[in-house]
Amino acid sequence: MTVTTLERALATERTALPGSAASRTARAAALAELGAVGLPTTRRENWRYTDLKLLTEAELDLAPRPPDPASTRAAQHTLAAHGIANDGPRLVLVDGHVVPELGTLDPRASGVEIRDVEAYWARPGTKPRGRISAADHPLAALNAAYVQSGVWLRVADGVRLAEPLRLVLIATGAPKLAPQPRLIVELGRGAELTIVQQLVDAADSEGWLNLVTEIDQAAESRLTLLRVQEHGSRRVHTSLLAVELAAHASASLGFVDLGGRLVRNDVEVKLREPGAAVELFGLLLAAEGQHVDDHTRIDHLAPDTRSDETFRGVIGRRGRGVFNGKVVVHPGAHGIDARQSNDNLLLSDQAEIDTKPELEIYSDDVKCAHGSTVGELDAEHLFYLRSRGVDEAQAREILTVAFAATVLERIAAPNLRDRITDKVVARLRAIAEAAR
Repeated sequence: MTVTTLERALATERTALPGSAASRTARAAALAELGAVGLPTTRRENWRYTDLKLLTEAELDLAPRPPDPASTRAAQHTLAAHGIANDGPRLVLVDGHVVPELGTLDPRASGVEIRDVEAYWARPGTKPRGRISAADHPLAALNAAYVQSGVWLRVADGVRLAEPLRLVLIATGAPKLAPQPRLIVELGRGAELTIVQQLVDAADSEGWLNLVTEIDQAAESRLTLLRVQEHGSRRVHTSLLAVELAAHASASLGFVDLGGRLVRNDVEVKLREPGAAVELFGLLLAAEGQHVDDHTRIDHLAPDTRSDETFRGVIGRRGRGVFNGKVVVHPGAHGIDARQSNDNLLLSDQAEIDTKPELEIYSDDVKCAHGSTVGELDAEHLFYLRSRGVDEAQAREILTVAFAATVLERIAAPNLRDRITDKVVARLRAIAEAAR
């Protein structure tokens, strides 16, 4: 694939698209659908605060070549540098390509099946864009057209993976690369799985990662997914996480954003059958030159479903955060319980946050609550710590870390929570130092 702009990519001939000949018709259809709705602009309400102009005008390689031996070695060093151990199950993608030799998950593990996304799309009636509409998520249609490599993971009924599965996506640092990886996870009835998605860069260079993750949970399945984003300061990151839950299935979904120049996370959760429940939480840190946008939507489509959503943002000098969270209670969805909160801490008068929690209710007999706050560090709390001999910089750090810890405490695994907390504390110190 040649380096091209997004506008020219929309006019790509079908024969020039990646993937097998069997999938190119469907890929071309996804691209045509994207061409009809257009690329996201700030004229769309859902993209009002996030401008993709730097992407649409840049020349990018949407279908990078598989990594060569040097890139694979660089990725291996990156895994070690970020403390990503190989003593548990792991799958690694480098510049959007699965690299089997860096993984440790046995594809023959009992009750677990791993295949390429091409095999998923080959199933009768399956479309590359899945259940995702280009009108709602245009960048997901771009992903469907240009995805080269991905993972289709199936966990059989009743299977419970004892250890977390790490899905690591590494950018080698080669300039102008824009991989479009796709991850598809299907949990059988009563299956249990914990996934830790980690996004890291081997070098700080300009590039873009456009990731789509689709998850389908059967009845009584249990999923924990934690995504930790640690891109370099010049990387653009866009992602969609689409989750559908059947009866009495539950999901705990967490997002921690530490890096990136421009970050847009879309999360879409559909509680399709009675008893389904989701916990959704996130922490965004934005320093100077960073823009982080979290857009979430939870649809209560059935009675007796539950959702609990908490996002927090810490914004430094000349950083910007965006939160838009919508909860929709559909007709007939009685007896639901939906809670949503978004709290933001500004460390400078040059920090900016745009927050918009939304609640739409088309049913009765429901318990719903939502709200947001924006503020600075509490002067009385600072005075209390200072009066007990704590210097101002340390006092500010204690209060800022405590603010973030409310979200981090939702990470159930103690070892994982401690490692992520250490990364967050280091990042908060850098943001606070720059804000002074």
